[in-house]
Amino acid sequence: MSRCVRPGVHGNVLHVQKRAARARRDYHHGDLKAALLDSVGRIVREHGPGFVSVREVARRARVSHAAPAHHFRNKSGLLTAFAAQGFDRLADTVGETIAASQASTPPAVLAAMGRGYVRFAIQYPEHFAIMFRSELLDTADPELTRASARAYDALIATTRQAAAKGCLDADPTLAAAAAWSLVHGLATLWHSGRLQARIGSADPHELADRVTQLFVSTVMRVAP
Repeated sequence: MSRCVRPGVHGNVLHVQKRAARARRDYHHGDLKAALLDSVGRIVREHGPGFVSVREVARRARVSHAAPAHHFRNKSGLLTAFAAQGFDRLADTVGETIAASQASTPPAVLAAMGRGYVRFAIQYPEHFAIMFRSELLDTADPELTRASARAYDALIATTRQAAAKGCLDADPTLAAAAAWSLVHGLATLWHSGRLQARIGSADPHELADRVTQLFVSTVMRVAP
């Protein structure tokens, strides 16, 4: 035994070293929360939401089983944060689609929003599969409330602007609900695999463009 360690201390030193090593493993990611949510996404993509557990998420992220407790209390907390991330990505994707299309009128913006919604659903299917599963989420969570409101507020603002400019006769809230239902249903049917064979389309983005154009030209006075 080393002369620098008193009898009975060596075991304590090893115990402290092991705890320090576990702590380093817990935080070897630059952002533990992001790493855990990434693990949630991989599990949902590969096996579905039923396979998500705090233990499996930690294993996938290569951290200790106790590490997720720093951010999430349970599975519902994990899925709620993942859903909030999805709503933020939805808002970002829709905004990017509007910017790329250089839409400047309410009809054109509404059409771009529809394309952006479907684009998000195709690009992030694991988030899309969780975001509207209220039974799995803490629907009172402030971050989820904020993120979901951010995604919806842009839509209702567009339909209200269209009504104010005189190019929408329908109630703006009803028009927003109809637009949302249309693109959400389209994305859901596409993910089911049942729509492609029936309409002979292999490109969801082209289909989204055609469907949203049809919707906008029907409810708006001015074509996009």
